[in-house]
Amino acid sequence: MNQTIEVWCEDNYDFMKGESYPYKVAEFSTTEEAVAYMCDKLDEQLARLAKNAASAEELLRGYKYGGTDYYIKGSLLFSSWDYAEQAAQKIFESVCCEKK
Repeated sequence: MNQTIEVWCEDNYDFMKGESYPYKVAEFSTTEEAVAYMCDKLDEQLARLAKNAASAEELLRGYKYGGTDYYIKGSLLFSSWDYAEQAAQKIFESVCCEKK
């Protein structure tokens, strides 16, 4: 039997979510594919936010306040916040260097 790995998301900001969150954004056949997808999505999001951030700390605050929290349904194998904390400095420096 093939297992389907479901990636879901929620908005970090919208604490009054109503019926629009959480929602399924993708399905994969392996956990590795799902994690790679979430990392790519978070990298894109952090890079956009970094364009208006003065520091990696500000970037991370911006993500935690209004970013998208991706997760694998029924699993604790991946944390968007943990990933963002690890990636924020590198992404900020990359975007910061592009701005100069």
